[in-house]
Amino acid sequence: MNVKTIIPLLLMAPAAAFAAPAPRLAYESQVVVLVVTSVDYDPWRPWEKKTPETRTVQAVVLDGSLLATTADLVEDATVILVEKHGRPLREPARIVHVDPDANLALLTVDKPGFFGDLQPAVLAPSMPTEGQVSTVRWRSGQLEVSASRISRIEVGPTYLGTLEHASLVVETDLSGGGWSEPLFAEGRLIGLTYAQDEQSATVTPVDILRAYLEAARAPGGYREFANLDLSWQINRDPVLTRSLGLPGEPQGVLITQIPWGSSACGALFPHDILLSLDGHAIDAAGFYQHRRYGRLKFTQIVADGHHAGDVIPGEVWRDGKKVPVRLTLRPARAAADLIPARSSGAPPPYVIAGGFVFRELDGDFLRTWGKDWEKKAPPFLMTRYDLFRTTQTAARRRVIFLAYVLPSAYNLGYGNLETLPVARINGRDIDSIAGVDEAFQHPEGEFHRIVFEPNPVRSEVVLDASTLEKATRDTLEEYQIPDRMRLPESPPPDLGGACQARSEPDRQR
Repeated sequence: MNVKTIIPLLLMAPAAAFAAPAPRLAYESQVVVLVVTSVDYDPWRPWEKKTPETRTVQAVVLDGSLLATTADLVEDATVILVEKHGRPLREPARIVHVDPDANLALLTVDKPGFFGDLQPAVLAPSMPTEGQVSTVRWRSGQLEVSASRISRIEVGPTYLGTLEHASLVVETDLSGGGWSEPLFAEGRLIGLTYAQDEQSATVTPVDILRAYLEAARAPGGYREFANLDLSWQINRDPVLTRSLGLPGEPQGVLITQIPWGSSACGALFPHDILLSLDGHAIDAAGFYQHRRYGRLKFTQIVADGHHAGDVIPGEVWRDGKKVPVRLTLRPARAAADLIPARSSGAPPPYVIAGGFVFRELDGDFLRTWGKDWEKKAPPFLMTRYDLFRTTQTAARRRVIFLAYVLPSAYNLGYGNLETLPVARINGRDIDSIAGVDEAFQHPEGEFHRIVFEPNPVRSEVVLDASTLEKATRDTLEEYQIPDRMRLPESPPPDLGGACQARSEPDRQR
């Protein structure tokens, strides 16, 4: 039985078929432990792997042969073992499906009879908006059922992903959570915890989990979630509204930038005021009225019942009049960002030239600065991450930076350089790690010239071209590095043609 035949059983089965005894007894058969071992690459020494790490996380039984958990906890695993009923006996599990951008994964256990004494959780029809719920986990062989109270619903991106959707925020009595603990209301599953800060936990809601399951069984293969992916600002300033000719009180949001590959590419333009989307009016603060959850940020609209490939209508104020538009939704993929938030376990690409270690900038590297990485990472890297993370173009697919220098006689005087974004090498604009290697094949006469993006440390480096190759070989031998470079396993995803620009007559009308 595969995932396409398994999932319909869950989605079609009546709730009465899963009638359960007391909640705690039901939870003991619905929640299991995953013991996950992974061996990550070292972001600073990308040719090496770190010491294996093992973490204990939670999963919920969905239909007798599927386990659901969050993708970030299992996607790069080398071994996954399952414990049930708090007993130490473990069985190997395997991943059936994973969506890093939705941050959800499905697993199964192939051992015959493993699911015989487990019970599938029943999905709630929707996430609740108020009241008390139960957060459940196994810990040291004991089942913990902790009281949690719904605080609010807020729209934001998934953990280390680009998909924006409504999530539950709960205040919980559970300590040290955020490891895919299931939440239940009236005995029904309402979501999976994916983050917790002190006693405040953020939960992927059952709405997204159900949509994920349905997409996994869709005819023709998995249908990815969609993302709007545009830059906008609130439109509360009546002077700005009047300058654009929109009568009455401010409404809608002002579009400021359309990234390449965005769902808005070719449909919306800077200085448009987006008034409505998919039949929902958008107010001047960027909110709309959801039928069940009240006032939510409008980016939730494309995650609510839609997937990549769907076409949704909208309306904008453009050039003094209302104009209908149609948006073809594109997938939510972190890999499409100029600076991806996560690598999803892929080996990090790098190039070593004369002891200079070049890398692609990503969230994995920035997070090496610890829990407060957003404050502690180098400002000239964080500025690019904060302001330009989604601004990939056909001419620039990645941000390349000099991670650091492996000291040698060849690079004497440069040993203190680190974390400097690269603009050009030998006069060539650098848009990828492959571009670094290519640029070093074309010296400028007797020299290699590395020009950095503006920073307070160094503007450029000049190296001797005739001895670079030998210096690189010597560095690899001295530091016991197996290969001078690793290129990406696959290129960044195809984002289609360039966004259609507005013609001059259109702008003047």
